[in-house]
Amino acid sequence: MIEVSQEQAQRFILDIQGLRTAKPSRTILKVAKRLHNIQIDTISVVTRSHDLTTFCRLASYKEGEVWALERRGKLFEFWSHAMCLVPMEAFPFYAWKMEQLGKQTTGWKVEWGVKNKDTVESVYRHVKNNGPTQSASLSAREKGGHGWWDWKREKRALEHLFTVGRLMVAYRKGFQKYYDLTERVLPSGQDSESMTDTQVANFVIQTILGSLGLASYEDIKVYLGRMPARVLWKSSRTAIEGYLDSLRQDGVVEEVSIAGFGNRYFVLGKNHDALVNSADSQLDKGAALFLSPFDNIMRERHRPRKIWNFEYKLEAYTPAAKRVSGYYVLPILDGHELVGRMDAKRHRADGLLEIKTLHFEKGRANDSSS
Repeated sequence: MIEVSQEQAQRFILDIQGLRTAKPSRTILKVAKRLHNIQIDTISVVTRSHDLTTFCRLASYKEGEVWALERRGKLFEFWSHAMCLVPMEAFPFYAWKMEQLGKQTTGWKVEWGVKNKDTVESVYRHVKNNGPTQSASLSAREKGGHGWWDWKREKRALEHLFTVGRLMVAYRKGFQKYYDLTERVLPSGQDSESMTDTQVANFVIQTILGSLGLASYEDIKVYLGRMPARVLWKSSRTAIEGYLDSLRQDGVVEEVSIAGFGNRYFVLGKNHDALVNSADSQLDKGAALFLSPFDNIMRERHRPRKIWNFEYKLEAYTPAAKRVSGYYVLPILDGHELVGRMDAKRHRADGLLEIKTLHFEKGRANDSSS
């Protein structure tokens, strides 16, 4: 077993994630491959999450550039842990997910489509005959209802067809999705066959440990969405750790003990030296980074809480009177530590960033370079 300190774990994870590293990603696609999934989000108080997550790892990045890679067939979007942009090479794994979703008859992602097959097939024929289609080009919005169930029928049909893999998002314009047949969106030569369960299990472990550096059973359950762990291991901690133990016996992974932590963590065997030597690694000396609430080290709240002792909650959906830190709070990463949080708003027309509140963690206000 490898034994490391909390600081070693933090440094290693940030290096693997490309946030503090001597080997930064040089292109958007390399960022995407490093993380595997970049969460898409609609909130643009400062900038959209997919833009900020990418920018924090690629300083030359400009807003909206990710969509050019979707048009070129280098990235595609689908449900990972949430709606994400992922490398096209991972399509066979998501084809497996689509296949699993297609078997379901209940659940909000598929239930409406199962009950409204005529509308679904009508919309499919429309896309087949007319090419890339956005929901606004179909019929008017239904009146009444709330949230997801307020979508017009054709929008629900498009989402159902997308979820079960019959349609993909071909591209976006002004953040609006244009759907087309999956076979017309996939690049020529792209493998579209679904993985087997055995291949999925290997993919899940290799991808999550490769992207996060260190992972516990909790991370295996959620980083790529809850479905794989539920289907493969019934979401059981014993079963997940049992599978990891089998890989450990084969030398594929190694177990890691982080000083003061209760959970078992695992690392890919090929990253053994990088982890052990992480205390001596040279972090880049860049300025403090303001992370998206959906950044890959932040979005599963157990991770910053356990690895960094940093409690975080997105309060955008909390009533104003009950907010503690603010509406859209960005965690602050300085060196290898999460040192505070900032509530900010971007005034695009004036070219200004308004800082509403700035909070530092206890003991961090004076020793933080930010």
